[in-house]
Amino acid sequence: MWRNGNRIHFQTTVVENNSNVITGAYMDLKEVKTPSIMSNLCSAAKNLESDAVFAQMADYVKSHPEQVKKINGVFHYIVTSKGEPQADWTLDLKKCVVYKGKPEGKVDTTLTIDDKDMIQLALGKLNPQMAFMKGKLKIKGNIMLTQKLKSLIDANKPKL
Repeated sequence: MWRNGNRIHFQTTVVENNSNVITGAYMDLKEVKTPSIMSNLCSAAKNLESDAVFAQMADYVKSHPEQVKKINGVFHYIVTSKGEPQADWTLDLKKCVVYKGKPEGKVDTTLTIDDKDMIQLALGKLNPQMAFMKGKLKIKGNIMLTQKLKSLIDANKPKL
């Protein structure tokens, strides 16, 4: 079997007696366009880099409930990629749980951030206040409550 452009040439041989059954056969490959809906579904199914940040936060929240309860808020993160929402994460620090998905109850603060910017924020390479000022981080709800989140992100820096 060999390929010549969009054409694959092949021959078929019987294994038992080593005689050729099909010779000079070929198959032409056509270009298939996938609908944009399918490509959006495929891209949404991909794991985002920031998923690791939220997984670390979840571990920290489970192991330090006394510190986390001091924050006492419910945060809804909308993580985007190329301007489109790709994932929702909920930090329910009243109940000390972090999970992927939309919040079940009332949210104190909703934060929208790009996947790459979330990584930079977690690594300490992006200042949260500067990200907000530049429009990289959008916040709805209790903005002052987000100041308390800095301690949670700072606690996870060495692990990232």
